[in-house]
Amino acid sequence: MRRLTLLFVLCLLAADGPTVYLPLLRRDTAAAPVQISALYYDTYLTGEPDEAFQLYNPLAQPISLEGWQLTAGKRTVVFPAGIVLAPHAQLWCARQAADFRRSFAFAPGCEYAADTDPGVPNLTGSAPTFANTGGRVTLASPDRTYQDVLVYEAGDTGAGSGLTGWRGPAVEPYRPTRSFDAEGQILYRKLDQASGLPVPDTDTRADWAQDPADVIDGRRVQRPGWDLARFFLSPPVTETANLQAIIAPDHAFDALAGLLQAAQARIQIEVYTFESARLAEIVAERAQAGVQVELLLEGAPAGGVTDQQRWVVQRLSQAGARVAYLRSQPAQDVAGRYAYQHAKFLVLDERLALIGSENLSPDAFPDDPKADGTLGRRGLYLVTDAPSVVARLAAIFAADSDPAHRDVWPWEPQDAQLGAPPPGFQPSYLTGGAFYPVRFPTPLSASGAFTFQVVQAPENALATHDGWLGLVGRAAAGDILLVEALDEPSFWGPSDSDPVRDPNPRLEAYIRAARRGATVRVLLDAFFDNQDLGSPRSNLRTVEYLRALARVEGLDLEARRGNPTGRGIHNKMLLARVAGAGWVMAGSLNGGELSSKLNREVSLLVRSDAACDYLAALFWADWQDAM
Repeated sequence: MRRLTLLFVLCLLAADGPTVYLPLLRRDTAAAPVQISALYYDTYLTGEPDEAFQLYNPLAQPISLEGWQLTAGKRTVVFPAGIVLAPHAQLWCARQAADFRRSFAFAPGCEYAADTDPGVPNLTGSAPTFANTGGRVTLASPDRTYQDVLVYEAGDTGAGSGLTGWRGPAVEPYRPTRSFDAEGQILYRKLDQASGLPVPDTDTRADWAQDPADVIDGRRVQRPGWDLARFFLSPPVTETANLQAIIAPDHAFDALAGLLQAAQARIQIEVYTFESARLAEIVAERAQAGVQVELLLEGAPAGGVTDQQRWVVQRLSQAGARVAYLRSQPAQDVAGRYAYQHAKFLVLDERLALIGSENLSPDAFPDDPKADGTLGRRGLYLVTDAPSVVARLAAIFAADSDPAHRDVWPWEPQDAQLGAPPPGFQPSYLTGGAFYPVRFPTPLSASGAFTFQVVQAPENALATHDGWLGLVGRAAAGDILLVEALDEPSFWGPSDSDPVRDPNPRLEAYIRAARRGATVRVLLDAFFDNQDLGSPRSNLRTVEYLRALARVEGLDLEARRGNPTGRGIHNKMLLARVAGAGWVMAGSLNGGELSSKLNREVSLLVRSDAACDYLAALFWADWQDAM
């Protein structure tokens, strides 16, 4: 016989009806046919009219939501007829649909307070509010059987009250540092890495992405405007294509300039900063020749937007380019979707994809004659015409630059922070030097069948099912991992933490590979790192940590810091030879927690023996000069 537990909840049958207590029957142990899958409660908008909850259908058949009820505190709303949740689908329901659209850039499936959108169905009952300090949210089916509960922050877990439906501590927003603010954070269920669907329900915080005990699928955040449903999965694709590897600073300017000059129809650029006057002139010339040019930049880079970049943007805009920034504007209730738009990629003529570690700067792309050497930053771009990669980058660019998102700010010359440069400003064309003798005068070019996978943050950069961490997880005796990177902190989490309490899962993956017998070499930047040696997250501390670990455990693991090209290692290059196959990953993804979880980042993982061998030669050349 089915066992039922009576839960008494305060239910308002109608907005102006009498208050009555009704028994709520607890469901049996079978999975709920509808679950609470997300809650947006501490919102950016003044007055929080965009509060919302999300429901999920875990079943393989559609579910009518007619008569379903959601209760928070002493208020309950009831779903009307006509709202059907498709199999494995999710549905947002907002306090006010118009305000939800301002934050999320799409309409919710229903609203439950004021009728702000005639096209969005309205729930009945008394509109709940979700307290920023915490609460208990209960979902019941039409027969008043309890189906799901979410308890967050200071909400009643039942530990003292006897309420059932939840076990253990409440869900807390993940906030290890000030960058991970509780305001604007969406609580959401963990997603299964293979299917992209919410994980099975256990009525505990372990189901939720903010789970502090899970360093891979937990300790996460989500912000309005992200599209996890669309971008969480990024399966590997094997296809015949051309592949280039462009090395900075050796030949990067000439290679990129040639590709830009060959563009005939469209140039799409999404980068953190753009300060190269020479490259700006080339792009402006293409725009004046009728090529459609679109540029998306970060509105608040570290140190601010320079006058040099303001000149670049003005030059491109005057040439006919469409330029926009991703920008937070708190006075207008506009919050940026990402901590930083830190990706560095281009799509040319809708047929060529370029993904790399470098901003379009004179340090990464010096245009000086190279006979006497050069001076710049060590970096890498991968270039391919693989259709799957081109399509993915085009989709990311379209999503990030979509003007429906209020953080997309079209450039205006009169803006005090991001507008035109000061009157009379003259751009600098000085680049390069003679510090570094060029070792790689030409790019690698290869063609054939390659396996590609786009790895992007914040959606899937820490996936272990596949991607880079999945590959590292397969490395064992006889395999080789080579890492050349700007940074790789020894720990994440708060600044006073350590590798035990808050491990960096990337670094831990390398250590575990070494413990399985793999050869691991880690080369980190010294140029930028020397400016912050007192930080517990410095590369110096990481090198010391890895060396001590290797010595104690007898691992084939070595770490060094270097500055081979004079302006620092800005690379994010990961090389692997696993089970005899060569792999390369390059892109914008740095080693810090912010990069994997809050930034827009894009990297490309490629299986290619030729690229792996070519770039391994680069690695070992840089390694020999490092300490």
